[in-house]
Amino acid sequence: MKFEKICFLIAAGISFFGAIIHWIAPFVGVDWYMFLTSPQWVVTSAKAQTWQAPAGAAGVGGLMFLCGVYACAGAGLTKRIPLSRCALCTISLICIVRGALIVPLLIKIPERLSAFDITASFVWLIAGICFAVGTVSRWNVMRPQ
Repeated sequence: MKFEKICFLIAAGISFFGAIIHWIAPFVGVDWYMFLTSPQWVVTSAKAQTWQAPAGAAGVGGLMFLCGVYACAGAGLTKRIPLSRCALCTISLICIVRGALIVPLLIKIPERLSAFDITASFVWLIAGICFAVGTVSRWNVMRPQ
């Protein structure tokens, strides 16, 4: 199996896992939102059983699922999706920035960060690098036709 395909499969796995852990949050409850280090307004919404927490979880999960779908298309496992190159570049950038944002926080406020914060950032940095490597490696293959 080619390296770029492995990169896309890693990115897809991370994305689909992220979607699942967000989609199950409304069913698991408030503790799960807190474990995921959701903003306080999301935790408050989950406690009050209002629509914002589950809607937000569904929306974020949907975006992560879409990232996984684009990774599968980039790997050649599915049919080419419109705007693949543009989407994969954007996804790569967002994931890398999301992962790298932990560095200034570690310097400024390390006491406020949990192991989950650090792990999640590292995982999304890996995903971003995998998306980027896969995209650059298969750039010509994903050319619009």
